[in-house]
Amino acid sequence: MTTQTLTRPAAETDAPASDMPKKRLFTRKEYHAMGKAGIFEHKERVELLEGEIIVMSPVGNRHTFCVDSLNYEFAALNVARRAIVRVQGPTATSPTSEPEPDLMLMAYKDDRYVSGHPGPQDILLLVEVADSSLSYDTNVKLRHYAQVGVREVWIANLRNDQIVSHTEPSSEGYLVTRTYRLGDTISPTAFPDIQIAVNDIIPPRPSQD
Repeated sequence: MTTQTLTRPAAETDAPASDMPKKRLFTRKEYHAMGKAGIFEHKERVELLEGEIIVMSPVGNRHTFCVDSLNYEFAALNVARRAIVRVQGPTATSPTSEPEPDLMLMAYKDDRYVSGHPGPQDILLLVEVADSSLSYDTNVKLRHYAQVGVREVWIANLRNDQIVSHTEPSSEGYLVTRTYRLGDTISPTAFPDIQIAVNDIIPPRPSQD
């Protein structure tokens, strides 16, 4: 396991504001209205992030294996009412954002969030499984999660066979990053008694034969 602290990227020269076209950003209310109106194609996977509607990547076999494995490892939390496990469901992180991470551990509530989607304050752990979406997950989405205060995010990086944990959110990003590789074990900060082998989460690569 390796640990890193946040480093700020070099500043880029921005074009004058007057030269930049304005974006028409959407609210969660408008996003829901579009869904009800049938604007999105049947079973089209989209999410709302900072006012923009994002088309999500198709889910492959290794991605599905990883999500199913995480769900299995955390299932006991549901039974014991220590947390609620939500798989590929929405969270209301801001008035203009409703991302759908691959898995969340949410603070237990008797109504199981029927009154509304969980907010950042309700999320104990959020997991994104990344392959073709790696750049988007580790830059755009991760920055958003830090800025709204999600306390811990794991990126299950299927390209490099590792899980990267991000904690201590700030307006600049996550201040602490830890990388767990095959052979390591990882635990959510909210549930240190749950130890998961990375090998049980990251699926084996397909045979080249």
